[in-house]
This record gives sequence, C-alpha cells and structure tokens, in this order.
Amino acid sequence: MLDTHTFAALPHEPAPAAYAFGRFVLRRRERLLLADGAPVELGSRAVEVLLALVEADGALLTKGALLDRVWPGVVVEENNVQVQVSAVRRTLGPEGRGWVATVPGRGYRFTGPVAALPPDGGSTAPTAHPPEAPEPLPLSVLVLPFAGRGADPAGGWFADALTDGLTTELARALPPGVGGAVAAQASADTYRGHGVDVRAIGRAQGVRYVVEGSVLLAGERVRVNAQLVAADTGAHLWAERFDKACRRPHGNGGDDDGDCVLQLQDTIVGRISRAVGLQMVDAEARRAERAEHEHPGRAVEALDYVLRARALVVRGTMTREAIEAACALYARALARDPENADALAGIACLRAHQVVKGYLDETGQTVRDEAEAREAALAEAEKKLARALAIAPGHTGALMGRAMLLRARGLFADAVAAAEAVLARSPGELLAHKEIGLSLLCLGRAEEAVARFERADALAPGDDPARWTWLHGLGRALLQLGRDVEAADALRRAVAGNPTFAHAHALLAAALALAGEEAPARAAMAQFRRMEPDTPLDALAQRCASQFGATDPLYKARNRRVLEGLRRAAAMPAGLLAGPAAAA
Repeated sequence: MLDTHTFAALPHEPAPAAYAFGRFVLRRRERLLLADGAPVELGSRAVEVLLALVEADGALLTKGALLDRVWPGVVVEENNVQVQVSAVRRTLGPEGRGWVATVPGRGYRFTGPVAALPPDGGSTAPTAHPPEAPEPLPLSVLVLPFAGRGADPAGGWFADALTDGLTTELARALPPGVGGAVAAQASADTYRGHGVDVRAIGRAQGVRYVVEGSVLLAGERVRVNAQLVAADTGAHLWAERFDKACRRPHGNGGDDDGDCVLQLQDTIVGRISRAVGLQMVDAEARRAERAEHEHPGRAVEALDYVLRARALVVRGTMTREAIEAACALYARALARDPENADALAGIACLRAHQVVKGYLDETGQTVRDEAEAREAALAEAEKKLARALAIAPGHTGALMGRAMLLRARGLFADAVAAAEAVLARSPGELLAHKEIGLSLLCLGRAEEAVARFERADALAPGDDPARWTWLHGLGRALLQLGRDVEAADALRRAVAGNPTFAHAHALLAAALALAGEEAPARAAMAQFRRMEPDTPLDALAQRCASQFGATDPLYKARNRRVLEGLRRAAAMPAGLLAGPAAAA
C-alpha cells in the first residue's frame, strides 16, 4: 500500500512513473494527465506547473521557481503562472480545485493526497522516445543579436543597443495571458556571429518566432534592416528597412552620442516592436481559427478567443459591429478563464471606445437613456480594469485602458498623466502618444496634440492598420489651428486608411472647404451624407464637447472653425444649423 506525500525519490531510487491523486493520474514521462483513466486536455505549460507542484511534496513553490522550471531561459510576466494555475484548477474541477493552494504574495503549494507510482517492473531503463518539449507559447519570440555591418565600430554599439531595446520592449508589449514570451538575451547571444538555421533555433529555444536584423552606419546615415521569421517553417512574415539621417554615435555612451541617436533608437525599436506584435497576433489568431474549423470537436481555450479578439480589433476598422464581435470573443474567453487579464482589459478598452465614439446611442433613445447606457458601459470598463490590474499590475493593455476610461469620463488631465505613466514604462508605446494627443486636444492644447500625433506616426510601421486613428486626431488638431491644407492631407490619409469612418469624411470636407477647395469639399461631404444622412452637422462638430465635457474656452472657440468648415462644405446657411455651436 502506498502512503501519500511520500513520493520524493531517495538518491538511488528510480523516479516515479506517475502520481495519483483523487481520480487523476499524472504520467510523468509522457506529461499526460488522466481522469478516470481517460486523457484530459490540458496545455503543456499547465501540465508542467501541475507536475512541479505535485513533485514539491507539499512544499511551497514560489512564482519565481515555477517560472524558472516551466519557462527556462524565457522572459515572461508572473501573470503567466497565474494563468496556468487557473487552467489546472479548472481541469481538476470541484473535487480538486482546492488542492492547489495560493500562499498570498509568495506562491503555491499542492495540498491534495498524492501517491507515487513506481515504473513498471521496477525498470529504470531510459525511454527510447524522450518526452516532447512543451509546445511553444503562441507569441514566443527570440530577438537575435542585430549584426553590425561595415567597418565603422560604432555600428556594433548601435546594433547591440537596438537588440537590447527591442528585447525589453517586446517583453513589455506582448501580453502574457495570450502566451507572450521573449527568450532571454543570454539565449540569443549564443547565436551571435554564427550562420544559423531559424528552424533549429525555434526547436532549441522553444519559440515560435525569430526577429533578426542588421545595422549599417555610413557617414551621417543609419540603415537598419529587420525581419520577422516563423521558426516552424522559416517563412519570412514581415520585413522593413529604416534609412535615416542622424548625428553619428561614437559608442562611448557620453553626451556626444546625442539625443538624435537615442530618439532614433527609440523610434526604430518602437516601430519594430509594434510591427512584430501585430504580425504575431494576426498569425496566431489565424492559426486558432483554422484549428477550430479543422477540428470542430476540439476544446477551445481562452487563449484562442483572446487572440482572435485582438486580431479582429487590429485588422478591422473599429466599426460598431467589429467592436461587438471582439467583445463577444473576449466574453467567451472569460467564460473559460475568469481571471484572464487580457480579456478583462480588452473588453474595458472597447467599452470606453464605444462611449467615445457614441456607438451606444441608438435612434429613438431619450437623453436619459443615452446617459444611462454610457454610464453602464464605463462602470463595466472600470470594474474590469480594476480586476485586470489586480491580477497583473503592470499589464500594458489595462494601463492604456485606464487612460481611455479617464478620457471617456472627461478627465483629460488625468488621462494624460495615465498615458504618460505607460510611456515611462514603455517609451515605444505609440498608442499612449495617441491617447495623450486626444486628451490634449480637449484641453485646448492643440499645438501639443499635433506633436503627440506626429510622434505616434513616427513610431508606427508603414502598414500599421491603426494609423487612421491618430491621423484623424492630427487632422482635427490642425483644423482647429487653422492649418487647413495640412489638415486636409492628414484627413485624406485617414480616409484612405479607413474609408468606413464617416466622421473622417466630414472633417476632410471641412478642411477642404476652409482651404478653398470647394469641389473636393462637396464630394467629401456628399460621401459623409451617404454614410450618415441624419447626423446634424453641429452635433458632429461638437461631439467631443457635448459628450465628454471638453469645456476649455480655447477648445470651444477653435471648434467653431470646424463647424464653419462643415457649413461651407455643405453649402448651407448658418441659420439652418441648430445647436449651441451655431448660436455661439
């Protein structure tokens, strides 16, 4: 008869073949969990966490110890441990959920009755088929050391700085709950200076993607090539070249290296990080969609729904329908994992966006109904953000959501501070610059808003699907400042990026009319009217002020230019327009 909690092997004893607890058996070699003799679907990382806890013989395992065992050589957030522990508890069900006990602020221990099962026949012979390595995390990536090209020794310094910066930025940017992990720089350094097979690297390091690149310094110019490669196939998913003029770095880390080089480094790191993140999320979402279609009976994990929701937001144009579809996917993720910080933050951000864009206002609603709908959405966002940040205090998406929520409530100065806090942690987070620009605009600080929108654009990869969002803000800021030709250029690009966003067509019409381009202005206004025939122009011009409490006198005065441009584009007499803006 086997005693419980006596499975820790003595120095000369063979390791147990399996561990039994309740109706479960965990087979050590195969990393397989059985329930009543039947295999249970549980992710490889969750199995590894469960095995570590069971083998600890009731002792406390810190989160750090679990990270070292389950993600060796990989930089991941502590939230990854909680995600996998939650998966284990759900799998063990009501009977065994309490067996994985949380020790607040320290870690976890397994408290269930465990029996060690010896190898069959007492044999300790090694298996001819070693256990397979855990499946790589969906968003796992290794940044190979960028190669310094040419004879200039400063190229090597700049290449190393880019590699370090990109590794750090990706570790912050990739959400842990959706499998975000960046292989540690020490792992990447083993490949420095060697011709390498990306597929072999993927297998050896347990990552699904690899970033590689090179740096060439030539006089006062810096050229950087970067590419993202799928480690399983070797396929190139994305590539971009940066060719910039800049005061050359001397590599001594002193003041003579100049702010120009440091800003260029931040820009390149931010653009590569953003592009790599977008490509990886999109690829993994498509992988999850294919798996669901090809294996309809397969259990879908919260991770799959989160990836698909994020990709839908990234790919789409943020229409009402797209936002509702993404919210539904996040809700399905939470149904499987109520502690999924990515899904909580995702819904919160989308609810704030719905309020900001007026997507909750329905035809026939009373003013009171509209106010109640907006308040309900913001209250839900606030609650979900609090939960997300309690689970993962440094979650970038949740911190960005806080800035969005504050802006939606009209607390623009607080929203600026919240987004600045994000930039303090992650200087390449372009969406934080966009958020700051939108709040500065409502504070009557349009000149500063322009600089923020332009900084966001500088940090964005060339094909960033969200570019239209800050170009729309840039166009509005320029329009308020009387820089109508520049405003029209920004708004043309916003319309090209998202032709379905009706308000961009209207603002383009206003900018063109104020710039004296009457025919294009009327054409843009006609397009807006086809898309939103019932929206009053004064309501459109005052949307920010009326909905979100933008009461700054300078903002309101400048906003009258927007209404004047709309009036000219529509060729309507001012007396036909109703509302406070027309009367002002």
